[in-house]
Amino acid sequence: MKTLILTVALGVACLSGFAQGQLNFANFGAGANQPIFNTDGVTKLGAGFSADLYWGPAGTTDSTLLTALGQPASFSGSSGYFFGGTRTINGQPGGATITGQVRVWDTADGNSWAAAYAAGLAGSMTAVIGESVIFNIMLTTPPSTPNSLTGLNGHPFALDVLIPEPSAVALLGLGFAGMLVLRRRR
Repeated sequence: MKTLILTVALGVACLSGFAQGQLNFANFGAGANQPIFNTDGVTKLGAGFSADLYWGPAGTTDSTLLTALGQPASFSGSSGYFFGGTRTINGQPGGATITGQVRVWDTADGNSWAAAYAAGLAGSMTAVIGESVIFNIMLTTPPSTPNSLTGLNGHPFALDVLIPEPSAVALLGLGFAGMLVLRRRR
């Protein structure tokens, strides 16, 4: 009897693992073709840039309510494309629709979009980041082929440069001037 209960429990655990919804995290392939350009709007992104999916329940319209999936994908060559492969959205079953947004950053500015954004706001450096439009995507259940990010198609997606606040630059300048004054006194 214990063996039967254990077998059923393991079977349910295995099936629940497959019940998670999936998508194809790439901006090219199977109906998706949306290269991402650098700040000049002409040069396609390449090595040194990463993208991550931010998602939330279907119908979310405020991008600050989206959560990072935390599985970034690197850009391939200088083609403007990233190919992250299949991503599982935990807690969301196949057939569910979620709201998504792709966020992109220069990895020299941080190891995540949030870190690059924070570094740019803190004034320690300029940060190169970008966000896609908010779109909806239906998740699939394995073994079905995951749906692509077709919601990106037809929307311009150029990066922005987050420049430090003038007050942060002024404080940095005052600190540097103070150090010079102290050095001259010695």
